[in-house]
Amino acid sequence: MEIFQPKSKSKEDFYNIEKYKKQTSWLDDECYENGLQTLLNEFPDKDERELLFELINKVVHQRISDRIQTISTLVKKIEDLKISPNNTLIIATAKKGESDGSQAWLYFFKFYLAQHNGWKERQLKSTICSGVEHMKSDRRITDVVIFDDFIGTGSTMINKVKEFVQNLKKEGIKIPKIHIFSLAGMSFGVDKVQSKIKINVECPVLIKKGITEQLTCQVQINKQKSLMRSMEKKLEKKYNHKPFTGKYSLGYEGSEALFQVQFSNCANNVFPIFWMKPKGNQRFRNTLFHRL
Repeated sequence: MEIFQPKSKSKEDFYNIEKYKKQTSWLDDECYENGLQTLLNEFPDKDERELLFELINKVVHQRISDRIQTISTLVKKIEDLKISPNNTLIIATAKKGESDGSQAWLYFFKFYLAQHNGWKERQLKSTICSGVEHMKSDRRITDVVIFDDFIGTGSTMINKVKEFVQNLKKEGIKIPKIHIFSLAGMSFGVDKVQSKIKINVECPVLIKKGITEQLTCQVQINKQKSLMRSMEKKLEKKYNHKPFTGKYSLGYEGSEALFQVQFSNCANNVFPIFWMKPKGNQRFRNTLFHRL
């Protein structure tokens, strides 16, 4: 499959790209080069570029090895809880029949859990439904870890925990001690989960909103958010794609996320200029991050 490679619109941008790579080391990876060039082509104005690269410099970027190390941290948390492997399930939040980040990263728990006595593969479940099915036949379960790879607004995790509890009640199964684990998450989303369902969330990587929570001057906050919305509007017009300015404006429900794991599906909480591709038309957009 041929990959579209955007061309620089000015000789100066060739040097700008090299400068940005030196300033932000993860940009030096080849997988980001086409998306970076696209952003430069789309946003040539000085103010746009200043905001663009201020935000890029704030991105919490992880390589695969970083993320696996985060899994090691969560497994250590499981040890600290002193819960019995024989009475515990770790359940991903994925929907049945769908490819999902929680399923993908749950797989890497096996490497660390295999180094501890008592853990078996059947104690890792890919969906809420499969976890409930297991508990219908194994009433010894006293602890359940509900796991997701990323907490955005917090709504998905809240709904998954409620779904789990409701399904157990429907089957007449005693509610176990529930623990919530996530590899990364928005600080406001994690706080929302803990506030709404009164369960502590273990989340080693917390992400602040890229503008609202990282600037102290309200005038500057308003200025940057207004400029970003105008940049989104420019892309909406260019690609005839309204989602740039809809519920994904500033990231899903205004999340303002700046987070990416290399070679992984981008969270929709991230500013859409970094990942959103128009669908259903012939105007291809090569993005910095990627999301299906």
